Amino acid sequence: MGKITRPFGIKGEVRVLPITDDPARYVEMNAVFIGGHKRRVPLEYAKVGNRHVIVKLDGCDTVEDAERLRDELLYVTRNEAATLEEGSYYYYDLNGCTVETAGGKTIGTVFDIQNTGSCDIYFVRSEADGAEHLVPAIRDVVKEIDVSNKRIVIEPVEGLF
Repeated sequence: MGKITRPFGIKGEVRVLPITDDPARYVEMNAVFIGGHKRRVPLEYAKVGNRHVIVKLDGCDTVEDAERLRDELLYVTRNEAATLEEGSYYYYDLNGCTVETAGGKTIGTVFDIQNTGSCDIYFVRSEADGAEHLVPAIRDVVKEIDVSNKRIVIEPVEGLF
């Protein structure tokens, strides 16, 4: 759902970079899981800004409490996740997918995804030599995504590899 970037104010609120197409969902949520802690924490409230969400988590009452949560990821269960349109995927659905060319050459496995603002970038690690490749998630490159078989087919553009 998002990443806590820093404390906000002095009451234990945190500033969250949303990793969702609908940041307003925070306002309706009752709780989230905090990444490394894997514990469900109730939300007292959330306020949506332009590029961030201010969240007040239960038990986070001071700047020091909020600082300890810096860089933590916020999650919801699969059942609480929003229903996606056809052809849309959650990042965790794509992590672990094997990336191969249309010709059948295996490039590696997706280990991270980041959004650059203009498109997502798939971080792919080669099993053969450990090399890391960046694959832009654009139609000219990504030709097929088969989540059920953990497979992504790409047509590399010149200079990509």
